[in-house]
Amino acid sequence: MRRDGDGLRQGRRWFCKGLVAQLALLGPLAACGDLPGPVGRTGAGAAKAALLLPLTGANAAIGKNMANAATLAVLGRDAAAQPPVYDTGDTAEGAAAAAVAALARGAKLLMGPLRADQTPAVLAVAGQVPVVTFSNDETLAGAGAFVMGVTPAQSVSAMFSYARAQGLSRIAVVAKPGALADATEAAAARLAALGGIDLVAVLRRDPGEGGLPAALKAAGGLPQAVFLPDGGVALAGFAGGLAGSGVQLLGSAQWGVEDVAANPDLSGSWFAAPPPDLFLPFSDRFLAGFGDLPGIVAALGHDAALLALGLGDAGALSRKGLTRAAGFTGVLGPFRFQPDGRCQRSLSVLALEAGRIVALAEVAGT
Repeated sequence: MRRDGDGLRQGRRWFCKGLVAQLALLGPLAACGDLPGPVGRTGAGAAKAALLLPLTGANAAIGKNMANAATLAVLGRDAAAQPPVYDTGDTAEGAAAAAVAALARGAKLLMGPLRADQTPAVLAVAGQVPVVTFSNDETLAGAGAFVMGVTPAQSVSAMFSYARAQGLSRIAVVAKPGALADATEAAAARLAALGGIDLVAVLRRDPGEGGLPAALKAAGGLPQAVFLPDGGVALAGFAGGLAGSGVQLLGSAQWGVEDVAANPDLSGSWFAAPPPDLFLPFSDRFLAGFGDLPGIVAALGHDAALLALGLGDAGALSRKGLTRAAGFTGVLGPFRFQPDGRCQRSLSVLALEAGRIVALAEVAGT
């Protein structure tokens, strides 16, 4: 059902611009330093799960927003029920030290760390305790982590499925070179191999380079739709290069509503986003409580705490609990962990129509 842009508060920031950074290449492991203590109250219930977040260093603002969002998941409950937060800082050794401290205090589930290059260090000390990383680097699932971040594959799945349902099967991908482009291409190729989608081209380009329609024609013929995974300046460059070409523009959860609403070249585009009916009430609570607007990454902190509390209450803080068939629902929408550590996540498809953001559909994760 289509919902009007005023109801979706089109001027709000729903997306954290730091998502691409979480796809950074994995860093080397380092030795653990002194064990940090938890932040906030602890107790028998709280020690069952732990949040590993950067409260110091370059990502401290993101980590603190995630920790604040986590407190909203326990409103109305005893404060001791909130999973304690351990400071990872910016390094692999800091993340490992935080994990060791949490395990020493009885943690049965580790939620974090934030970054891809910190996650192997946590896995190395976690033993049999499950690790749910906030990174959106899906390759970490192969290393043993559960990947909770909103991944490029989830955006591809939502947008390609919706486009196919609208009769658009010839799709190209255009992105600036980098890890996001690599992950998007891999996801697009997997989905195309299942049938129903003809992936006509994948172009890695400088967003300011001209001649994009001609390059698409040369690569496989002008497609019906072009998927643009990048946000920000790169998105503006690619959208400008495709203006007037007649192709349908498709976008990822990297897009920000402000990016879309302010750019006439994106008029009529469709893009993936968390379900606004779930996210916006959380955003209102966060703004009222902390004086700022949350993004996707902050919302992960809320949903992680909610997940941990639910599994803790059920006595299911385990791999079996994480992979339950019913999955979970948070402010970023329904999601379910697969046994291999990857996450299936339902996303909404939004559109810019006549200067207004409208919700077109919700697409179940595959």
